[in-house]
Amino acid sequence: MARRVLLESFIARGHPNAQVRHRTTLEFTREPRLTTQGDCIAGVSSTLAPAGFKAETKAALRASAGRDFILQMRVGGLIEEITGKGHPGLALDDEHEMVFRKSAFVSGRTVLVSCDKASCDLDDAFRVQLASEGAEIEVSLYMVS
Repeated sequence: MARRVLLESFIARGHPNAQVRHRTTLEFTREPRLTTQGDCIAGVSSTLAPAGFKAETKAALRASAGRDFILQMRVGGLIEEITGKGHPGLALDDEHEMVFRKSAFVSGRTVLVSCDKASCDLDDAFRVQLASEGAEIEVSLYMVS
């Protein structure tokens, strides 16, 4: 059985404008405000962004292109998980936003590529919780070994 190694954990908050319906990405932002334009944003007021990741986390994500990583989100007693891959081109230097992508596109905001889910793929009940103002979203990033 595969073993999970915790790399990072943080808290984000739900927001009533969270649409959570984007077809290719899921995002967390440190910004406390959200308009309805941000349809990939799952949480605001994040306590962490890629620039704040530990050096070991950044190294693992860049060196492990073939290895699986798991983003686990908990809110309102519900859990969702997204599996994705690292990439050697990850900058992991954005100070405000982190994005998990189904595609292989890499930018300073990108944390995982080739993810098996995006915002629109989350369970409806989970997405309702993400739209609850101030709901606490516990987020963990694991490396699978």
